[in-house]
Amino acid sequence: MKSCPQCKSNMIIDIVYGFPSKKMLEDASNSKINLGGCDISPSNPDYKCKSCGYEFKELDKFFKK
Repeated sequence: MKSCPQCKSNMIIDIVYGFPSKKMLEDASNSKINLGGCDISPSNPDYKCKSCGYEFKELDKFFKK
């Protein structure tokens, strides 16, 4: 289970990139995913914490900030 590197919450959702489908829009409205837009880059975050709003990549937990 993923946890937020900032607040340690386990309320993590995926950030999805690209043109959203109807299902993606519904999931975003229900806070099941976060829409990241159409600008796709390797540096974009993968996850968002629903508790504190922090966005992070899977590997962030391995690097100290």
